[in-house]
Amino acid sequence: IPMHHSIWPTFTLQEEELYSHRIGPLTLFIRKKFNEVWVACHRDLISGEKKPVSESKPKKETPVPLPEKPDWQRFALPDAINSFRLLPVFPDRPVVIDSEYNYRILKNARSRVYSRIPVQVRIEAGPSPGIVLAEIPTRILSGTWFGVFTEGELCYALSSTTRREITPDLIEPHLVFCPMSIINQSGQDLRFEKICLRVDRLSIFFHEKGLWADETRILHKGKEGYSDIEMTGTAPEEAQSGILLGKPRNTVTKSAAERTFKLIRDITVPGFSS
Repeated sequence: IPMHHSIWPTFTLQEEELYSHRIGPLTLFIRKKFNEVWVACHRDLISGEKKPVSESKPKKETPVPLPEKPDWQRFALPDAINSFRLLPVFPDRPVVIDSEYNYRILKNARSRVYSRIPVQVRIEAGPSPGIVLAEIPTRILSGTWFGVFTEGELCYALSSTTRREITPDLIEPHLVFCPMSIINQSGQDLRFEKICLRVDRLSIFFHEKGLWADETRILHKGKEGYSDIEMTGTAPEEAQSGILLGKPRNTVTKSAAERTFKLIRDITVPGFSS
């Protein structure tokens, strides 16, 4: 990534200098004192991910002042370091995403959908690869349990839904477009309302003005919401010239029989048979 990238910058700090930087709803404040780095943040209130249809141009963002009583995190550095960088990273748990509707993929059919995942901002000190000081979420996601009572895992819940297409007006600096190809190889229709996306295995690429993840390929074989998962590890077709910003937290690229879907059972729609 270019050294002076405006959204994900590399910068230097002198003694007592205060640096502020805004990424979506998050504003970071970073100050250097002696061999310490002080970090605080502010988040805008977010009511939802969708933009008004009439909003054709992005609004000019006004600088956020340092809060009167900032909640500083303090980090003592091992050396006299004055160079820092900000990088996007995925959340540290899987993310459970709602489908746009009660989604149905017929047997032997496939579908490609997208989700937008809010990143965390990693603050590194020193030359690359730097010392990781903190990872600060651009949005605070609520926790959820994905699975059944006796088997499952702690995840984050995302209120926004999957989409069938991506348009330029959906680009925001703190959101990663995550393409998913779902292939139904079971002997029956796949009906689901939620998808568990294992973001710890995904890379992050910067393309033009937005962030993209490599494609997740989900091969469903009909076993109670379990699927075979594969991450491509390369920029998706929509962002083939993208620059790699972040490697996966977990280097596993293929796995078999992992719980991926929350299935819909016994749905009855008037005029249709279930």
